[in-house]
Amino acid sequence: MQNNNRKMFETLVSRTKIYLAIILVLVIIVGIENSKLIIPAIVLFLIVMGYTYYANKKRKSEISETLQDLTLTVDTAAKTSLINSPFPLIILETDGNVIWRSTKFATEFVNVDINTYLTDFINGLKEKIENEKEIEKNKDIIQNLQIGNKNYQVIGRYVNFRNKQKDRKNKKEYMIILYFIDITEKIKLQKEYTDSKSCVGIIMIDNYEENIQRLESSEKPQVTADIDKEMYDWANKVNGVLIKSDRDRYVLLFEQRYLNDVKEDKFSILDKIKDINTKEKVQFTLSIALSNEGKTDKEKYKSAQAAMDVVLGRGGDQAAIRENEIYKFFGGRVEEVEKRTKVKARIVAHALEEL
Repeated sequence: MQNNNRKMFETLVSRTKIYLAIILVLVIIVGIENSKLIIPAIVLFLIVMGYTYYANKKRKSEISETLQDLTLTVDTAAKTSLINSPFPLIILETDGNVIWRSTKFATEFVNVDINTYLTDFINGLKEKIENEKEIEKNKDIIQNLQIGNKNYQVIGRYVNFRNKQKDRKNKKEYMIILYFIDITEKIKLQKEYTDSKSCVGIIMIDNYEENIQRLESSEKPQVTADIDKEMYDWANKVNGVLIKSDRDRYVLLFEQRYLNDVKEDKFSILDKIKDINTKEKVQFTLSIALSNEGKTDKEKYKSAQAAMDVVLGRGGDQAAIRENEIYKFFGGRVEEVEKRTKVKARIVAHALEEL
């Protein structure tokens, strides 16, 4: 600030010198033209010089006071912003020494052992700093951190900090300023948005026509009803909507929040359908394909259909989940090799029809 004062005053003085030089030249010209006016002109010049000196000195004082008041106002505003920050704020060194913390920081973490979290955070930051090359170092800090039952986005910056005792030990330390922004609700909303996305599934009864023909006429409605009941019960567990699109085909729609439950259940529906008793000991099996890939339900259905082709190509009697272009398979305990052959034959026949 002193440099700014000096520059402004020097600019003012340099202009005044030019004006005085012009007046001095005029005084000399007047003196040469009329000798009687030399003394009055010199006296007038001295008066002008005295007034100019006084005015410049007063002006310098006014500029200095104005700039000083402005500086104090800015400094006060900056300090007030730090002290009354709506976000928890802390200034500390990488050796763990806390320089200052805001009131909001103290109240936000009053019921949490924040020192443990800070120690782990600083250790991770120091390791990151030491592993980075000097040229590549990004001194900005942006990191998500879970503290207690809340999630925070930690935003800050670190700067080199000179400490004589540390310098003697050739050990670098840094000063860090950190803001803690509570993003708990944001993460909950993001999770809710992700969980509410749909998953589409296709379920097929393997060799349905062949197996149903092996049943007695009186038994067919009961077996069909038993299969439908097990299917709808399983769909209800994931709060899904099950649509029977054909005699041997179902379409399942449910929210992604239940996908982990389906995985943990390991598609128990596969065994439940197998356990349906028939007089002729006919065993029904399922092929299931689920997918959450795609922006629309139509795209997810196409993805599930592609997964179903893979399931049938593996012999059926199993389930597959297509997620992030990765297949996860469940089940696959087929008791008859003949069944695999017939399922594959149906896929080949379908492909030939398409040609």
